[in-house]
Amino acid sequence: MTSDDDLPIRVDFRDPATARTWIEDTRIRRPYRPRFFAAFCAALAARPKLRILELGSGPGQLAREILAHCDVHGYVALDFSPAMHEIAAEHLGELASRVTFVTRDFREPTWPSDLGTFDAIVTLQAAHETRHKRHLVPLLQRARTVVTPGGVLLYADHYLTPETKLPALVPARADQPLALERAGFVDVQLCYEEGNMALWCGTNPVAAGTSR
Repeated sequence: MTSDDDLPIRVDFRDPATARTWIEDTRIRRPYRPRFFAAFCAALAARPKLRILELGSGPGQLAREILAHCDVHGYVALDFSPAMHEIAAEHLGELASRVTFVTRDFREPTWPSDLGTFDAIVTLQAAHETRHKRHLVPLLQRARTVVTPGGVLLYADHYLTPETKLPALVPARADQPLALERAGFVDVQLCYEEGNMALWCGTNPVAAGTSR
């Protein structure tokens, strides 16, 4: 395997038992995740009637916080794992009725097809599942095609540290905002950072001569 090869998936999130084990393990190893949930909500708080797409929505933890604390008009949860969608629906309870669950793999170039447009795209600890950091910019470029002008993408994921076990998966911290800029987003800002993870917000530019 060379440094440009995609890394194999190590966790089978489509297996319900494995998915539940990962959720509990992540809760223990990354106790700061709730503070990232709060940072996502803070970044969206001033925006009304949001139509939101979550990429790699997993067990629904971020969705629950956003639905509870933000003005959400529609929420699409996209994940390749039906097991994760089932767990998310269970976790969300009554809030699940406000979510459209889409089973789709964002590693496929056609994943944005027929989804519509969104005021915000959110993704937490998921983009590295493209299985190589060279896929990050193309993923964000495709995401921008379904963000309304003036809308935002909130991207949080791990970054490279000396302790990173799989360095091909994650970019350096300085390369995270650059990836958003290379994908066409502007006004990229750091919203929150803890552990080896950072949350960045990029805006889809409004074309000259138009208004939001």
